[in-house]
Amino acid sequence: MGAAALDERKRSGQVKRRPSARAPRSDGPRTTLRLPPALLDVADRLAQELGVSRNDALLRLATRGARLYELEQSIAARRQQRWAAVVPGAVDIDAGDLPSPEEARDAILTASEETSETAAS
Repeated sequence: MGAAALDERKRSGQVKRRPSARAPRSDGPRTTLRLPPALLDVADRLAQELGVSRNDALLRLATRGARLYELEQSIAARRQQRWAAVVPGAVDIDAGDLPSPEEARDAILTASEETSETAAS
């Protein structure tokens, strides 16, 4: 709700002051910011639902967003570690012995025969 609309409601006597729970005191720097209308609407709905101030609702939304961001960063780091384990070049191929072409062919044929036998059963 804009300031002009709130002033109009105050003049008409439509505004009812309802005490809202105050946000718990916290340490840290203070900040001032301008909110996009969509975020303001969400914060006001949350504040009304919980019976808290708009600032407390914004702090709760920011805390949830920070936790989500940290989770996403953790998932991205884990994904990168897993890719590094399977991407060519990440493992020292020279240290391992690769099968000869004949051994690879025999393994493929054996696997193919086992698949055929299993399908026939």
